[in-house]
Amino acid sequence: MVFTRARSIVIRWTATGLLALSATHAVAKESIVDLPTRPGITQRMLYVEPDAKPRAAAVLIAGGHGSLKFFPNGSMGWGDQGFLVRTRGLFAQRGIAVVVIDAPSDKRSGLGGFRDSAEHAADIGATVKWLREQTGVPVWLIGHSRGTESTVSAALKLGAAPAGPDGLVLASPISSDSAFTSGKAVTHLPLEDIRVPVLVLQHEEDACSVTAPRGLPLVVDRLSGASRKSVVKLGGGKPVGDLCGHQATHGFGGLDQPAVQAIADFVGP
Repeated sequence: MVFTRARSIVIRWTATGLLALSATHAVAKESIVDLPTRPGITQRMLYVEPDAKPRAAAVLIAGGHGSLKFFPNGSMGWGDQGFLVRTRGLFAQRGIAVVVIDAPSDKRSGLGGFRDSAEHAADIGATVKWLREQTGVPVWLIGHSRGTESTVSAALKLGAAPAGPDGLVLASPISSDSAFTSGKAVTHLPLEDIRVPVLVLQHEEDACSVTAPRGLPLVVDRLSGASRKSVVKLGGGKPVGDLCGHQATHGFGGLDQPAVQAIADFVGP
């Protein structure tokens, strides 16, 4: 296997560019699936299908406490403005079938302290298997913020495809610990053991203390075993709200189109 150096790209998005790409985030063919994952445990997820046969598929793993509380009609009790949740339709528009996963039935209150567990990896592994069977295409794990802990931990525990993912995307990865978070920084996991392709997506002005750009080399340099890796740094946008919030630089506020496009370009041909 040939390992490559990280390719780094910086994209700055202006207000003009935002207006030009202000497409409606329409979603089509959405359905709720209650997937059995472990004995007596189910995981509810929202499945979004492209209009045509997908070119790739992805499991989208939200940050924060991770309990989206999906209702049977597809609405949710929390997190509808989270980066990966609000952009799910943009992935489908680019030919990527996605599932947005909720917390499993035994962790309705949230995933704090659970993201690095064998049980969580089993839930994600069952989701990967289901999505691979549905689509017949490579399946990626895409995590944002605290969801990057789930993404890395599950990939390490599941191993290579087909049991594990075909690649990873780490958006605003947790690079340092804080008293205000519950879980591990991805830098506390054996990143060098990852062998699949990895994209790291970061806002160059991310003001959230646990995902600040100064910690990015701590993540990227440790991905020494990845078969392919790339770093995309976004700039600009229209960030609002809390520094670690959904629409801040941390959550790529105002940058949905270029952020999803960068992921889509890396994930599929």
